[in-house]
Amino acid sequence: MLKRIKKLLHIGTEAADNSVYNKIDNLFDTLSDDSLVVYIGTDLSTYIDSIIEVVSNLREEVKGECGFIMPAVSIKENFVIQENEFKICLSEECIEDRFVIPTKDNTCEEVYDALKSVVYNNIDRIFTNEITEKYINSVQRKNGWLIWNLTNVMSVIDIRTILVDIISFGKSIGDINYIFEKIGEQVLSNEDYRDCVRRYNPHIISKAIANRLKK
Repeated sequence: MLKRIKKLLHIGTEAADNSVYNKIDNLFDTLSDDSLVVYIGTDLSTYIDSIIEVVSNLREEVKGECGFIMPAVSIKENFVIQENEFKICLSEECIEDRFVIPTKDNTCEEVYDALKSVVYNNIDRIFTNEITEKYINSVQRKNGWLIWNLTNVMSVIDIRTILVDIISFGKSIGDINYIFEKIGEQVLSNEDYRDCVRRYNPHIISKAIANRLKK
């Protein structure tokens, strides 16, 4: 498990309970891969607190919409870009580059819109194998037998593909235990598990599961 320093943006600690979301959230808040960074010009740095609040709210919104818990986002002032410019980079690649009228409302609205677009359009890159393992570990607490059998016949990459596909179909992985149970039904329904995996691929499995989900 990676052990790195937490970055600037961090969702505040919520009241602890036994829900799957909080268990996963606590794990995700320790992720610090620094893959998603918002660079802001000097004029926009005035609104840093508001930008942090916007990104925090967006994390909650994305979680509610599709069940995906975004990793922490770093927000860094950049003295090289224009004063009223901000860039969103994913794994050091610039994905969005915008100029805004430097007011609080304009800045927050543009950052929100740009970051949400980046997340949904690049979900396959942001949803890493490490994040997939966090979901696997959360389900394992409740159903160790299921995870033991699934991980014996499926790779983390295959499971990640299924989860990303479901989101791409416009459905939610919020009920992660249910999702994994349905993966189990698809993969472990045959006496010869490995033969079942050969007959089905992750994209077929994810489509079958997505068709069962209301959202």
